[in-house]
Amino acid sequence: MTAEPDRDRLLERALREQAKANPPMAPQLERELLARLPEGEAGRDLVEHNLDLVIAQADGHEGRGLSFADLYQEGTVGLLDAVGAYAGEGDFRDFASLHIGLQMDSLLEAEGRARTEEERNVADCRSLDLAQVMFKQRNHRDATEAELAALLQWQPPQVAKILGLLEIARQRNDLLTLEFLDDAGDELGGSDIPEPDTDPYRQLPGHGPDE
Repeated sequence: MTAEPDRDRLLERALREQAKANPPMAPQLERELLARLPEGEAGRDLVEHNLDLVIAQADGHEGRGLSFADLYQEGTVGLLDAVGAYAGEGDFRDFASLHIGLQMDSLLEAEGRARTEEERNVADCRSLDLAQVMFKQRNHRDATEAELAALLQWQPPQVAKILGLLEIARQRNDLLTLEFLDDAGDELGGSDIPEPDTDPYRQLPGHGPDE
């Protein structure tokens, strides 16, 4: 259970150490490298010596649903974009920090939309599943997609989408059930589920052959 958090902490420590090993450069050297852009080596040096900006922005964006490592990775994309887009006006580090923060904000917004969509799909799956059960209890048959759409007051494409999600969920549940049964069989020595003892004398006390 602790392996994943431990791995995340180790990765975060390594990323922080990488940034610390490449501190911000002197302003004169930075200007010289900026003047050499788009030369590849100059761009790499600018990225390596401004990773502290990525660290600072990742620290400021933590606690909003993404790991430090995910934020750091997205922040480096923003830093690369900043190196490519800088036109020589204003302080480069301010320009880069803004790009890094905007890149992280964009990722967090996308993740938030994805979570909202997932939660909505889960709620719709529950509603559709309940509608199917209720319809079958009343009509003693399965509902058609059109009947489900009318019952739930949904558009037909929405019904088809949620039915597809339900089918995927049911297939996944069946697969997990089979895996569980396989594991249970392995725990019993790799044999199949034992056959019931059909000897009536073993099942009824006082009627065994030695009684």
